[in-house]
Amino acid sequence: MLVSCRLVSRAAVAAPLVVALLVNAVLGRVDAAVTASYAFVVARAPHPLPLDPSLSDPAWDTGLVPSNGAWEDLTKRIPAAESTEVYVLYDDRNLYVAFRVEQRGIPITATQSTEDIGFGTDDFVGIGVDTSGAGSDSYYFEVTPAATQYEQANENIRYQPRWQSVATRTPNGWNAVMIVPLRDLRIPRAGEQIWRIQFVRSIATLGEHYVWDYNGLMEDGPAGQWPVFTDGRFWAGASVTVAAGAASRPQPRADVYALDSFGRDRDLFEQPDQSFQPEGVRYYGLDASVPLTPTINFVGTLNPDFSNVEVDQETISPQEFRRELTEYRPFFSQGAVFINADSGERAPIGADSASPDVVFYSPSIGTVDDGAKVEGTFGDQSFGILNFHGYDETTGNTVDDSAFGYEHALQDNSFLYWTDGVLAHHSIAGDDSTVESGVEARNLKSGLIGFADYSFEDGSWVPQGDASLFQTFADVHKPNYEVNVGYLDVAPNYDPIDGYTANSDIRGPQSIVDFTGGSSAGIKGWTAFFDADRFEDESGTVHEADTGAYLNLTLDDGLSLDGAGPTTGELRSYGIPSGPDCTGKIVTTSFYSGFPCYRDGVTEAFDLMSVPIGYGDATANPVDADYAWGTFGTNDVHLFTLSMTRIIANRLTFGVNYDGTYEHALDDGLLDSQWLRRVSLGYDLTTESTVTLAFRSVNGYGGFATTVGSDLAVAYQRRFSNGDQLYVNYGSPASATTLDRLIVKFVFHAGGDVGT
Repeated sequence: MLVSCRLVSRAAVAAPLVVALLVNAVLGRVDAAVTASYAFVVARAPHPLPLDPSLSDPAWDTGLVPSNGAWEDLTKRIPAAESTEVYVLYDDRNLYVAFRVEQRGIPITATQSTEDIGFGTDDFVGIGVDTSGAGSDSYYFEVTPAATQYEQANENIRYQPRWQSVATRTPNGWNAVMIVPLRDLRIPRAGEQIWRIQFVRSIATLGEHYVWDYNGLMEDGPAGQWPVFTDGRFWAGASVTVAAGAASRPQPRADVYALDSFGRDRDLFEQPDQSFQPEGVRYYGLDASVPLTPTINFVGTLNPDFSNVEVDQETISPQEFRRELTEYRPFFSQGAVFINADSGERAPIGADSASPDVVFYSPSIGTVDDGAKVEGTFGDQSFGILNFHGYDETTGNTVDDSAFGYEHALQDNSFLYWTDGVLAHHSIAGDDSTVESGVEARNLKSGLIGFADYSFEDGSWVPQGDASLFQTFADVHKPNYEVNVGYLDVAPNYDPIDGYTANSDIRGPQSIVDFTGGSSAGIKGWTAFFDADRFEDESGTVHEADTGAYLNLTLDDGLSLDGAGPTTGELRSYGIPSGPDCTGKIVTTSFYSGFPCYRDGVTEAFDLMSVPIGYGDATANPVDADYAWGTFGTNDVHLFTLSMTRIIANRLTFGVNYDGTYEHALDDGLLDSQWLRRVSLGYDLTTESTVTLAFRSVNGYGGFATTVGSDLAVAYQRRFSNGDQLYVNYGSPASATTLDRLIVKFVFHAGGDVGT
């Protein structure tokens, strides 16, 4: 059975949820009013509007969106130079959106023709919609001048509904029309309500982003990574009256896959540690989602696929800015942000750490046999609770793990609190239970933010039986600067078994300061960023200390510095003895923790100066180069990176990378070098199909050469109009050498749209 009784009966999971609900009863309401700086009434369409980019139907005039002042160039922080008119209407079935875009003297970029591939390299217009008003059910829909479509949902990276769009060139620019079915949005209830709405525009040739409703705290971003959902709290309020049929439970959906692999390496598959190990081929499996209410879903999986063919397709597609795929497996991706319920405001640990600590990090979880989840939103609340079972053929380990999350957030994000956790039972590693709770409050006028989060871990997985993490900070966030001062305490060997922890046995202060500037003579925009931390371990010695200074600078001529500056760091390692009571010979060393022995401590420096230079980074044909040098652990290193992407005839994309590393050992002066060469080609066959090829070669030895060898990978993907999908992959771009392995996978889709 997919549903485990333990999923709802374990007191350790239920107790935090009950406490949070009681707190909500005292402090919050289920349906708080949207507090937006600007609000308007969305007009109802008198009849279904045609997919006609000429906008000849007079009904469009009734949906002209108020100007709300001039559109703002978010990149340059000045009024937009090009005008944009927007029309939005709705009826009981659809949301209708139209754009009249002025673009005089600026080339229109429309190179991509396959939907959901190459986002950000072309001009586009789009709408952001938050049907909850609280940021929990948010969506973006974008369309280019070639009518190539893209869409995102904040709760599911696999969101891929079937909607319609059309675009046409005009003497002074271009027009676009979008028709989005309401069935593909999580709409909490029928009747009168306030959504949040934003309109966005990107001009690829200039590398500039426009927004309709502007706030100085909004974030710009690189092409392909903008627009962002975190700006939803600034969007305007939009009054709509939803029919009962539009707010009913969405249609259930199911995906049944059939898969086979061929070739000498047919049973080699990538593991969570990025190695390729033998594993039995799964020939079929099921993923399903059944709505329980309009915004709450039951999600189940049986024998899910672990071949990663979907991720491979994205990985080797030659584009400068790839869509980030934190988790692509359907069971884990749907409602992922509801399981990891913390506010997302926490700072990374250490200047060189890319990710903050999380209690539940599903990409680290290997093969899963079955699972069940309930996830969704109601009012100002979001929640998720899941259970899954698995058996790892490579180690013989069995897992029976549960995870949960709950968050309450006011619609302007001025106050929120959360709790989440994991109860893990592994046959080899043992038991591990972690529960986290936190709170955040912000003053919208002063920009002052307060944050506190505490996590407690217990079980046989933890060497000393239990461990904890505590983090707090105060932050002042203004349009042109931000100052964050905090304190972090991670106990020795804190490491949730299904989570991600950058480092443990550290405690001390950390701070971040950044300054943002807009357009000036010859400069499009700039950001200066500084961070510092100093963490001691329980022996009283500095375990980790980092400082960094980075400059992002974009010039009007397309040249840019993308994080230029020095980083200095030190990290201490300890020898781990073989015997009890800190006796015996040293069998290994660890940067993670030397507790309780702290023997043979060695502090290494990690100091680099980096000069990354880009040209045309927001266009379809970018060139990027980076040179970094300094001390990295036991070596003196010089790092070289060069990458380039070119669009050929609007359908063929060519990409090339050439990376190199020279390293001199500090103790004996021994020279090692490593070089990577990668060439990739992508061809858009139709709006729903693409083929890609990638060849990579790595040679040399040393600390950086972890993937020596040559690797050829080819992939074909086809999405059919009924939602079915076909994947044909040879090799894998994640492998060190070419795999003699051909995977053919067909997904039979039934019911509602993918990811809805």
